[in-house]
Amino acid sequence: MEAQNKSALLASSGTAVEFQPARRALDHGQSDEDLMRADVYGLLAELFASPPSDGFFNRMAASPKPSADEPATPLTDAWGMVLSRAEAQAPAVIREEYKALFVAVGKPDVVANASFYLHGALNGAALVDIRETLAGLGLERDPASAETEDHIAAVCEVMRFLVAGELDESGPPRNLLVAQADFFHRHLASWVFDFLDAVEGHRAASFYGAVAGFARAFFEVERQAFDIYAADHADPA
Repeated sequence: MEAQNKSALLASSGTAVEFQPARRALDHGQSDEDLMRADVYGLLAELFASPPSDGFFNRMAASPKPSADEPATPLTDAWGMVLSRAEAQAPAVIREEYKALFVAVGKPDVVANASFYLHGALNGAALVDIRETLAGLGLERDPASAETEDHIAAVCEVMRFLVAGELDESGPPRNLLVAQADFFHRHLASWVFDFLDAVEGHRAASFYGAVAGFARAFFEVERQAFDIYAADHADPA
């Protein structure tokens, strides 16, 4: 996070969707695993917010390929596919693919907002619900942004905040894992797999088909982990 404790993600229009915590974050001592999870949420926010930047392609070129000695998992296989397609296709082609999927004067071919999948139209009850949750977390969106808070990039960015421990309160410490699980189930798991189906099923999806496959594998791991945590901490009957 920047020194001002602010995170900004770029929407397709180039305007910023900004989330400003009400108070400075403290170091919650996140594990390496949690920091890696936060990085994945941040990467997905970046990729779904706007066409990939030159910086993204530079990072992908420097990323190590999955080792043949490591056990294959759906997540590592999906990540390998993202790297392969990023390497095989020209950046300009991938940027045009993003526009074909997510950008239009009217309704894009693939809508990236929760309200559309939960209610069949934009700006539905899901948007009101997430705004109430964000207010409780002390976060607010830049009103000049072109994207609403229920956009997949914005939702992933909030999850990055929660996983990285970049929220804090002046009162008793927040149970970040409970906050993560609640936000994930209420504002992501309820619709994101339908969104990923739409991305993967689009005739123009190549690189973004791989991104959607990686996101699906990652969200499945997250969902299973949250379910296990809930079962382990359930009140005895």
